[in-house]
Amino acid sequence: MKFSLNFVKEFIDLKESPQKVANLLTMAGLEVEHIYREGHDWILETEVTSNRPDWLSIVGIAYELSALLRRKLKVKIPRLITKPLLKEIDIIIEDKEGCPIYLARLIKGVKVEDSPSWLKHKIVACGINPVNNIVDITNYCMIKWGNPLHAFDFDKIEGNVYVRRAKKEEKFTGLDGKERILTEENLVISDERKIIALAGIIGGKNTEVDQNTKNILLEGAIFSPVRIRRSRRAMGIETESSYRFERRVSWERLKIASQEAVNLILSLGGGKLYGCIEKGRRPQRKTRRIVISLPHLENYLGERIPKQEVKTILTYLGFQVEKVYKEKLCLKPPSLRMDVSYPVDVYEEVARIYGYDRIKPTLPFIPKQIYSSFYQFKKVLRDFLISLGIKEIITYSITSQSLLEELKEKNFIKISNPLRQQENVLRPTLLCGGIEAVKHNLNQKAFSLKFFEIANIYFKEEKSYKEKANLAIAFSGERNQAFYLKGVVREVLRFANIKDYSWVPTEKANFTNALDIVKDSQSLGFLGKIDSRLKEKFDLTEDLYFAQIDLEKLWEKREPRYFSPFSRFPVVFRDISIALKEVKFSQLEEIIKKEAGNYFKGVEVIDIYQGKKIPPQIFALTLRVYYQAQDRTLTSLEVDAMHDRIRKILGEIEGVILR
Repeated sequence: MKFSLNFVKEFIDLKESPQKVANLLTMAGLEVEHIYREGHDWILETEVTSNRPDWLSIVGIAYELSALLRRKLKVKIPRLITKPLLKEIDIIIEDKEGCPIYLARLIKGVKVEDSPSWLKHKIVACGINPVNNIVDITNYCMIKWGNPLHAFDFDKIEGNVYVRRAKKEEKFTGLDGKERILTEENLVISDERKIIALAGIIGGKNTEVDQNTKNILLEGAIFSPVRIRRSRRAMGIETESSYRFERRVSWERLKIASQEAVNLILSLGGGKLYGCIEKGRRPQRKTRRIVISLPHLENYLGERIPKQEVKTILTYLGFQVEKVYKEKLCLKPPSLRMDVSYPVDVYEEVARIYGYDRIKPTLPFIPKQIYSSFYQFKKVLRDFLISLGIKEIITYSITSQSLLEELKEKNFIKISNPLRQQENVLRPTLLCGGIEAVKHNLNQKAFSLKFFEIANIYFKEEKSYKEKANLAIAFSGERNQAFYLKGVVREVLRFANIKDYSWVPTEKANFTNALDIVKDSQSLGFLGKIDSRLKEKFDLTEDLYFAQIDLEKLWEKREPRYFSPFSRFPVVFRDISIALKEVKFSQLEEIIKKEAGNYFKGVEVIDIYQGKKIPPQIFALTLRVYYQAQDRTLTSLEVDAMHDRIRKILGEIEGVILR
């Protein structure tokens, strides 16, 4: 942005040289790239960051210099005048998302002519060519207050004014004389028959204010930054107006800029204000209150700044210090500073104005134990899963609200300033990324998928926000993946030394045949198969089996490990073939473990069959039981006697058939 130093001096007394002013602004974050003399004035060219639209105005720069130099401002706010517009025209906002509010003022009997020299100089110094007194006044008010305005020739408007989306391949000719073919993404201003402006970007040639104009309609509005950005990119045109609308404009300043424009038009162009019309809904911003802690500020900056100096800096920046506690300040940020929402934002403001060069550099404190035990646990668990042949995936923690609605998730956290509107919430489950990763790989003709991810999920708990480390495991593309997944989960539980847990069938949204992993009446996680609805919704060509485990609960429920010496004697195994109907494997395992006593080494499923010659709902399994003694080699007679006793006990269980 280019601005005139003489223009700024109208609002603040400046005795400093232009070079010093440039240096002050640069050190405070508003980088001055060029400075040069033009007659009796100095012109400064600045690079404005996207989060500071208040710097896109002369008054905003004056506020910044006021805080840096601790000097009072001389800004006069024009008295706001409102009159009804009666029945001469109406404003219809069809796209309320694209245009929340629209303000129009009708002035009749104006005389369009060249602007006075003072007005021309001010807008030329800021890089804008003069056109006529009416257009120059709108540009002057935009430069001064930061809010774009536009003047239409009222007599060229046919009927009411509409704020709507363009129709497909609708044509529009701008003030630059170029004809453009629009799309349905473009937000436009139109009357009953034609488009009269590309909203927030450029006015139309068909309603241009010229020497014959007698009556004008002065437009002031708030447009969606996202919509203006898309429209500007699609049309390949950038203007001073679009540059400001993309960075958000203030409703409070819009009213002021519009009223000052009316006052100047009546003064320089004559005429009479016939009335105003305001349509839409004024921005209902919550009254922001930020409480900052002075000890926290000191810890953040590495230097203690006196309380009075902190108050002075914030007051000059436009903050209202409402309450002062012993070591805390309760603040109300200025309405223009939409980038200030949290205490850390205030700390940055204090540091900028106080001066980064005044803060003494200190070396950071490095603790002896860099990583916590829980961090080490996650690191070793990651290596363990990789050793099982499972590939690690890393997915985004930000996802879309529409995806979570498909997953029937309600407890999620919305992001207040998302980079993309399509990705505006933090994930409350790792299923979001898991299902997308599986879909992508299946579409690339990759099968036999085995993925895991260790990452945080985010959710609301009462009035606070929480994040927890979770483990997700996703399998797809092969037969018996359900049993394989359960086996991997068992290995994870064994790795964490979790004992005396149970598998509890549960009803879970998005899953069939879901099981909860329960220990001490608490769920550590779950596993199951994605239901047919989700499979069809995401167009998955294979079944997806998914498990999610709360690693913090897993860490909490782990049991101490005790070393027991390895047996020097051989392991002996025997097989048991059975058929099961509605019997848990964990029940069989407990019985085998109890009956084998100290000789029990382990049990596993080595074969599963379900099909011909086996009734529905019945599984034919072959279990392999391992026996081992610590002090001697077990004889065949001992093992056979023990094994036969276990077979007999298993055969007496309802739902178990020996084969």
